[in-house]
Amino acid sequence: MATVEFLTKRVEGKKKEIEKLTKKLERINKAAATGWTVNPYYYHESDLKWTTRDLEQAKDQLTKYEADLKVATEKANSRNITVIIEFLEQWKARVSQFYHDALPRYKAAREEYRAQEKELETKWRADELKQDDYFEVSRDLRREFNAQWGFLRPYLYRGEIEEEKLARNLKVEAAAKYDDIIERTNKYIGEITDASGLEIGYKGDLNGIITGKRGKVKVNTIGAGGYNIQCYHFRTLIHKVA
Repeated sequence: MATVEFLTKRVEGKKKEIEKLTKKLERINKAAATGWTVNPYYYHESDLKWTTRDLEQAKDQLTKYEADLKVATEKANSRNITVIIEFLEQWKARVSQFYHDALPRYKAAREEYRAQEKELETKWRADELKQDDYFEVSRDLRREFNAQWGFLRPYLYRGEIEEEKLARNLKVEAAAKYDDIIERTNKYIGEITDASGLEIGYKGDLNGIITGKRGKVKVNTIGAGGYNIQCYHFRTLIHKVA
């Protein structure tokens, strides 16, 4: 979604374009009404055709820009909902803690993986294992290790977590989640006017009622994970309240 500033400029620019095209069309129609005999701008029937088309297209584009601007404005005016921000701050903390808790388990698994690889290589070099079997088992071990720890490895540097990279990515993802909640809420009730009915539960989930200019929605968060094998994630359900 484009910004309010960008869309405002587009709306203003399109209005100016429509004004110019309208005046041009008036001049063309005056010339056409005289059978093109009084025609200081040397207009032709093709000018009437194309200017009419351009004006219609400009009006359609203006309608679209104005609709987009309304949505963007509602979203902008609905920002800074403290309880949603707090909810996402808690989510970031839980995810960050999951990554840090996973690090020692990753290191132990990496040592075990290396030991298994070394054992396989030893057997292969001692002719206790065929070359094809060695490569197949080695490939399967590598795939299993990468599948289990692929989520963590992008944030590792020299065996430790890159704190800045993790924090930066979580900030970006939290902002996207915030915008998703706001946009889906705006779709039902327009600009948010009251979020005091929204609260964070004891499990860290976000639930309650949000009021907007066009009604109310009920928010319900379904969370999962946050344990040894799965990072905490959530799904936010938003329903219009009759």
